Amino acid sequence: MRASGKKKINSTETSKAKLKDLDLESHHQKTKFEVLSALIKISTAIGFMPTGLKTSLQFLVDETKKLFDAYGCAIFSLAGNVNFDVIFSGPTDIGRGLLKDFKNTPKCLVVRDELPFIAQDTSRKDKKCKGFEFDRKVKSYACLPISTGNKLVGVLVVSSLKRRAFAQDHLELMLSVATLAASVIQRAQLFYKLEEEKRRLEKANEEINKLNTDLEAKIEDLKEAQNQIIQTEKLAVAGRLAAGVAHEVNNPIGIIINRIECLQSEAQEKGVSEDLIKDLGTIGKYAHRITKIVEDLAIFSRTTYSESVFTRIDINDVLTDVFFLVEQKIRGKKIRLIKKINPESLFVMGDSGRLEQVFINIIDNAIHAISDNGSITVSTRAEKKCIQTEISDSGTGMPEEHLNKIYDPFFSTKEVGKGTGLGLPISQAILTDHNASIGVDSRINKGTTFTITFPEASELNK
Repeated sequence: MRASGKKKINSTETSKAKLKDLDLESHHQKTKFEVLSALIKISTAIGFMPTGLKTSLQFLVDETKKLFDAYGCAIFSLAGNVNFDVIFSGPTDIGRGLLKDFKNTPKCLVVRDELPFIAQDTSRKDKKCKGFEFDRKVKSYACLPISTGNKLVGVLVVSSLKRRAFAQDHLELMLSVATLAASVIQRAQLFYKLEEEKRRLEKANEEINKLNTDLEAKIEDLKEAQNQIIQTEKLAVAGRLAAGVAHEVNNPIGIIINRIECLQSEAQEKGVSEDLIKDLGTIGKYAHRITKIVEDLAIFSRTTYSESVFTRIDINDVLTDVFFLVEQKIRGKKIRLIKKINPESLFVMGDSGRLEQVFINIIDNAIHAISDNGSITVSTRAEKKCIQTEISDSGTGMPEEHLNKIYDPFFSTKEVGKGTGLGLPISQAILTDHNASIGVDSRINKGTTFTITFPEASELNK
């Protein structure tokens, strides 16, 4: 009995030794229910994570390593539109070695067949698959395909320090992990596509906005060109009319004025009544007014068709002569002339006499717009290869509906008999000949500002 017992004991010890040699001793394993519960928790956690692919997959491999008591766990990418090559949990050599082995093992069974593969004992080389030699400590491992639809996008690898560490039940559960990894990658790819589509739409929207802006600018340019053509045509028609009227009226009005002066002389010699002499004076006054209108018409006609020889002139010098004439006009009135002249010379190409006429026309309108007391400000400045002159008044201003008409010949906001409506059209025509532009801003009871912009004359124009 003793011998028999001793023999039994030796037999048991021998069996244990054999089991130990084969590394098949039982060790703590989680139940299938525990693993499934853990997988549900992992899936739920990933579902609430941000959309960052690396963050989600790193969490997945960390939890999978713990779940299967593995030595290491890694996900290798085979998709071209994800921003990682390998994500691993475990010793650093796993990541480096896995990446190297996958690149050097294009005939891997999992990659070739897209089917799970388990190497139960790494000491026994499988002729169909080289296996992974990235860490000699690894005794067994499982490789599982990660697929989205019909496309293989990666491989899940779980390794162990024990031989035959993974059974069929483990493989089924690992397939659940691979499916979860596939859903994470697919979600990231969808978000990537959405971001790409968003960027594409934003770029298209920017291009559309740019095209709209360009189109609006073109439309404004066309409107401006149309307005200039209309205005030019108006000036041309008015110029021809003015030339004809000036010619037809000039001779008769000259005779009328001459006869009035003769009648006034005879009336004084013959001692006619004062009322008659007064009436003759009134007739003479309005005859001279007709003469002034005819002169304006003649000037307007010449401005429209004539060309001047321009020279390089300092706009400040032109305004100095204008100020002398204006100060004579406002003497005795409660109007202040404020001069804000740039201290440096501001050269333009032009005719000083015709530009004096422009400035005087605008300042005359400003004087008329100031009903009681106020100020007229004239300033000059250089602005981006341009010379600007600004004439502002503190007068009554003009309503908006008048601003588009002020350059029309014979349009006037003055009382009947106070203006011909030719001052601003003549000024605009002169400025057009100078390649200059004129702009106006006016507010009721706030005043009016005219801004004239000339191209700057370079030293080469001397």
